Amino acid sequence: MAKRNPLQNNAQRTDDPGIGSSFERPLDRLVGKDGGFRVYRLGGISGLREGFIALTTMPIWRLVSTFMLAYAVMNLVFASIYMVIGVEQLGNADLTSMGARWLSAIGMSIQTLTTVGYGSMFPSTPATWAVAAVEGVFGILGFSLISAVIYARFARPTTRLVYGEKALVAPFRDGWSLQLRVANRRSTLLMEVEARMILVMADLDEQGERLSYFNAKLQLDRVSFLPLSWTIVHPITGDSPLAGLSQEDLIQRRAEVILILKGVDEGYMQHVFTRHSYRYDEIVWGAKFLRPFSARNGVMHLDLAKISDHQPVDVPVLLPQSAAVTPTSM
Repeated sequence: MAKRNPLQNNAQRTDDPGIGSSFERPLDRLVGKDGGFRVYRLGGISGLREGFIALTTMPIWRLVSTFMLAYAVMNLVFASIYMVIGVEQLGNADLTSMGARWLSAIGMSIQTLTTVGYGSMFPSTPATWAVAAVEGVFGILGFSLISAVIYARFARPTTRLVYGEKALVAPFRDGWSLQLRVANRRSTLLMEVEARMILVMADLDEQGERLSYFNAKLQLDRVSFLPLSWTIVHPITGDSPLAGLSQEDLIQRRAEVILILKGVDEGYMQHVFTRHSYRYDEIVWGAKFLRPFSARNGVMHLDLAKISDHQPVDVPVLLPQSAAVTPTSM
């Protein structure tokens, strides 16, 4: 069972940031690798507006698949209506076989839904004119929705950061530290970037097992620019929540490190926010990062494929309870 570490009395605890402090069963992780929270809402809000938000936030491959599926379904529905009414009521329809009738119905639906109107086929009765009028409205609304979704996705500021695959318990000056690495994938610059690190561990108290949240002080919690990579360092001093802990302690207490970044995107000139987490099994006990950038011909080169590169180092079984180096803030 997860027990409270007496060495953490000096660690700066923080209030629950809104995640929750106790659950019936242990959670797999609090924050997903994509920075999202795994929350399945029962009885949540639904409707057209929520559907629009879902379209603007879902992965691009799923968005394209959704639009293609909706387009195919709409064509099949209206083509079926033309078949029920009678394809012979469409001008210039091919009536030689059932397959030709289907192709004529689908061709009529495609022309109407896309509002192209080649004129090779056309409604010739009030019934087919009525169906074509309704389908034309669906086509206009559908493509208007696609345009709105595309605009919203491009206009919404986002981050394209690459995180190191592992967090490291690494040497730092005369002591030890917890280190994370991040870099910007885009060529546009992130400015005034601020970082906050929260360590979450399970503790036992009089009410049972609860999650405890700690503010992990950073050696540097903000940078003015992020043209290269940034190694975010939490020095393990006497007031660190990691002081005196072992790797086994992190496993037993299901430790999770949550990193929160905020900055200004140069392309949008708006604030952007992002989150990432490292679970206890994603923390390497004893390693140091290798440099992912170099200077060639007087120009900086950053290799994003080397962001996670590290090499092992010897580390004590228990992290020190104090260190000579005091974290500085700039």
